[in-house]
Amino acid sequence: MSEDLMKSIIGLIQNDKGDKEILMRILYDLRKNKKLFGSDKSYLKTIIEKYLPEDKYLLKSLE
Repeated sequence: MSEDLMKSIIGLIQNDKGDKEILMRILYDLRKNKKLFGSDKSYLKTIIEKYLPEDKYLLKSLE
């Protein structure tokens, strides 16, 4: 599932959706198999809901 999430984050970065620095940090953490915590997790949920409503299934991987 995290592969789909990483692809979606890359798409957000490429399309200038959201804060690029935060998304890059989240992407880096996911690539290193680190678990997302606190503000990064909350930020990513907000961005997915706003810009990728069709990909809400990705939110389950953040729980």
